[in-house]
Amino acid sequence: MKNALNKLAKPAALVIILLQSINGVCQTENSDDDYTLDSKSKSTYYKTPAEEKEDNKVYTEVDKKPEFPGGYPALYKFIADHLKYPETAKMKRIQGKVFVRFVVGKEGDVEEPEVVKSDNPALNSEAIRVVKSLPKWIPGSHKGKNVRVSSTVSVNFKLDEQPIVNEMPETLDEDDNQIFFFVEKMPEFPGASDIFAVSKLLAENIKYPEEAKAKGLSGTVFVQFVVTKEGNVANIRIARGVDPLLDAEAIRVVKDMPKWKPGEQSTRINGEKVWVPKNVCVTVPIHFVL
Repeated sequence: MKNALNKLAKPAALVIILLQSINGVCQTENSDDDYTLDSKSKSTYYKTPAEEKEDNKVYTEVDKKPEFPGGYPALYKFIADHLKYPETAKMKRIQGKVFVRFVVGKEGDVEEPEVVKSDNPALNSEAIRVVKSLPKWIPGSHKGKNVRVSSTVSVNFKLDEQPIVNEMPETLDEDDNQIFFFVEKMPEFPGASDIFAVSKLLAENIKYPEEAKAKGLSGTVFVQFVVTKEGNVANIRIARGVDPLLDAEAIRVVKDMPKWKPGEQSTRINGEKVWVPKNVCVTVPIHFVL
C-alpha cells in the first residue's frame, strides 16, 4: 500500500513543481513596464515619441523669426483696421495696451493667443479676438526647417487718436531712390482693399505650371517688390519660395500687374501739409492650390 502511495505522490509532486514553475515565469514576465490591461499607462505603447515632442516644441530663439506679410508696420495697420473698441471701455474712457503672446505655427497660422500683460481687463477679449483674426505669417525656421515660434504683439487701445503728422524738412531735396517699408498712405492696387485682396486677385491669374501639377507641388510663395513713386512694380524678388517652378510663375504674375496707386507720406512745406509719393516695399503671398 505504501509503495502504491509513493508511486502516486511522485507525479503529484511533479505537477505541483511544474505549476509553481509556470506561475513563477508569469510573475517574472508580468513586470511593471509591460503592457497589461491594468497598466496601460505604464506601457511604452502609450508614451509620446521624442520626435513628436520635438515636432511640437515652441521656440523662442530661432535662425529666422516669423514675419508678418509687409512687416510690423503692416501688422499694426491690420490690427488698427480690424480693432473693434469695446463699447463698455469706450463709455468709461478706458485706454491702454494689451500684450498678447501667441505661437506662429509651422504653416504660419496664429495659435494659442494669451494675454501676458494688460492695462485693463476690459480690453483683453478684443485684443485676443483681433490677434486670432490675423492672417497667415511667413513661418519661422530653425536649422533648415519650419518650426513653431513664440511671438508677442501689443494691441493699442486709444480714444480720439489724432492723425500722426511727421515733421519733415522744409524742402523736398531727398534721395529719390529711398525705399520705405511703411508710409502714412500705403500703396493701393486697383480693385483691392488690402494686401490679402491683392493676393486673391493674383491667385486668379496664376497659370499653374504643368510640371508642377505632375509633381503635386503646392504651397504659398511670398513675393517682395517695390511700388515706385510712379506706381510701377520694381525690384521683384522671392522672399520665401516653394519650388523654382512655382516661384517663377509667382514672379511672372507679379510682373504682369498694372500700375498701383503709389504710397504717400505727408510733409510740411512752408507750414502747409503736402502729400509726397514714395517708393514703398510690399510683400504679397501667392497661394498655389491643386
